[in-house]
Amino acid sequence: MSEWWLWSYVILCAAALLLFIRWSRNPKGLPQSEYRGVFVILAWSAIWHVVAALGASRTNTADHIIDWSHYADWIVTAPLLVFSLVLTATHAIAEKRLGLVTALIVPTFPMILAGPVAEAMKSTAARFTIYGIGVAALALVLGLIWGPLQADAKRQPAPMAAHFIVVALLLSLLWLAFPLVWILGPPGVEMVDEHTSTILFVVLSALMKVGWSIVDVGRLRAMSDRGQLSVA
Repeated sequence: MSEWWLWSYVILCAAALLLFIRWSRNPKGLPQSEYRGVFVILAWSAIWHVVAALGASRTNTADHIIDWSHYADWIVTAPLLVFSLVLTATHAIAEKRLGLVTALIVPTFPMILAGPVAEAMKSTAARFTIYGIGVAALALVLGLIWGPLQADAKRQPAPMAAHFIVVALLLSLLWLAFPLVWILGPPGVEMVDEHTSTILFVVLSALMKVGWSIVDVGRLRAMSDRGQLSVA
């Protein structure tokens, strides 16, 4: 049954990719990097969901099955989502703070890698310790988003600064949901079975990679139509 959800996600990504290709032909003042980032997010995520749907990404452990496709997807798409948010926060700012961009992107790697490493641990204590490291990395990313990145976003015109708050809040809530599903699933306290956790991850991926990207770029395009978009 979970395969149906995985294939549905692949179809959704393909449809969203076509939408963004169409939008990129009339970018409405947004840089092409905004669209290219979404192209990679959707295509890469769809590929790994195909792998998962074919059952080619599973490894049996003593107490549960590890599906590596989630992590192969997220290790690329998580930093790209951060990059997309950085673009949204700084479109109207001529000087980009590369140090801040690096500080935001680097923690996404331990944030994601903590998942498969923790799942591979036989010791419960080690598993939860590594999970905690991943959560700490997520907390660092969120702290940077709501600290220095938000401060940069406030330097933009008011409509663009307000848009940043909307998409940053949406992305933050979705990111917090992923470790929650993980800890409730088979690697954690086992309140949610493998089938249900797979479906929840698919739904969250759809909301984050497809839904969030459409909200972010779609609202920016709408601001361009109203003459409220400023790109340095």
